[in-house]
Amino acid sequence: MPKPYPEEFRRQFQGGSLVTSGDSEMRGLFSGFEGYRTPALTEVRAVLAHGVVIVDTNVLLDLYRMNRQVRGDMLTVLEALSDRLWVPHQVLVEFWRNQQQAGVLEHHHAQARDTVAAMTKARSSIGDSLKRWARAVHLAADAPIRDELNKLEEDLDATLAGLREVLERQAKVDQVAGAPDTSADPVIGKLEALLQGKVGSRPTDEELTRWVSEAKDRAQHRQPPGFRDFEDGKPDPTAAGDYIVWRQLSAEAAARGTDVLFVTRDLKEDWWRTVAVTGDRLPRVELVHELRAETGRQLYMLEPSGLLDLAQDSLDLRGRVASTSVDALREMERESATVEWSETTLCYLLAFLHRQSPVRFQVLLHAGRNNGFADRETVYKLGGYGENRMLTGFTKPVATAARRLQGLRLIDGTPEELLRAVYDGDALASGFKVPEYTIPMLKRIAERFDAHGVLMLPTDVDVDDDSRDTDAECAPEPDEG
Repeated sequence: MPKPYPEEFRRQFQGGSLVTSGDSEMRGLFSGFEGYRTPALTEVRAVLAHGVVIVDTNVLLDLYRMNRQVRGDMLTVLEALSDRLWVPHQVLVEFWRNQQQAGVLEHHHAQARDTVAAMTKARSSIGDSLKRWARAVHLAADAPIRDELNKLEEDLDATLAGLREVLERQAKVDQVAGAPDTSADPVIGKLEALLQGKVGSRPTDEELTRWVSEAKDRAQHRQPPGFRDFEDGKPDPTAAGDYIVWRQLSAEAAARGTDVLFVTRDLKEDWWRTVAVTGDRLPRVELVHELRAETGRQLYMLEPSGLLDLAQDSLDLRGRVASTSVDALREMERESATVEWSETTLCYLLAFLHRQSPVRFQVLLHAGRNNGFADRETVYKLGGYGENRMLTGFTKPVATAARRLQGLRLIDGTPEELLRAVYDGDALASGFKVPEYTIPMLKRIAERFDAHGVLMLPTDVDVDDDSRDTDAECAPEPDEG
């Protein structure tokens, strides 16, 4: 195991690279710019075999979201890492904060229920469509085709019942038995054994206070990691979580004197940079340089699918880890990847909202005209709300419309939260804001709407069953409340 550089060794940092006086003849193209170098596969395999592998909170929580096969394979890989596996204390803070939530423990049953509900809704729509057709063609009650239609509908009902049974049975297979009882939960039992002696110590109150302050200051300059959590309006101690993980990661790398492989499904821009041509993700350049400056060690990062893929050969697990598990994790990562809004996708979203929730439509346009913010008084005015009206859940219709875009494949990935509540130390929201980068786009859309009274949409995709025109009229309608 490599040893840390001795304290008496004179260091001079330039752009994050370790440089000693008098070694200018050794400098090369990547000296001080190591963050721009694409890691070779052999390097990542080497850190898997000899470095420290640090997993993020989402890797542990996702064990409940994985199906039984994928979960078993991930636990096999974590076990094979042996003493190279390490978890920051902050990761366990966040794990226990979220582990008991229904969205974690009940993931598989919830997915089955949602799918059954969608099928039930579709079946009702089919029935209604058939009735409308029968009326439109004046189909007599005793028409011979009635028996055939009834038989086909009965077959459809039987098929849907069979699908429901299959979904519920599979959910039972994949759900972690024993949860939420942590003494009977097999995932907890496995993690307890795997992580014994591999968890960082709790920081002092003074360290936590300092780190939260540092994280907040860095976020104001969009310095990674974790600035997006502050932009999302989370409380400071929660928003600082990524930075606290980073501080503990850096300290462990220095103590061990080894390179670091950080595994996370957090795909936000405050951890990763995306290569423009290939779409590949690499660690942020700033993070690579910062770790080198503080420890002299190299930072590598992988998504969970990448860990499983490389572990098959690097950890001699070929045949013990299914390739289908790698594919399943890649799909999970694709669906969870947060994508930024474009002017086109904002237009699609607004087209949905102007029909389904015109007050939110107007609030978003107002935010575009007013530096990204709509205060509480303006929201009440736009909605015509009485003083007793609460704004709890006000942003949900926007999130629902965004998920619909995702379902229609108009957005490849999970769209970023567009409308966020702002709290100024009060229990009531002081208003709502949009991400800063969307303000110019929303402003242009609002200006076109103000000038023409319609929302101009791209013509190549139908965004609503009832709205197929290129120009979607966006006059306010009564809100659903």
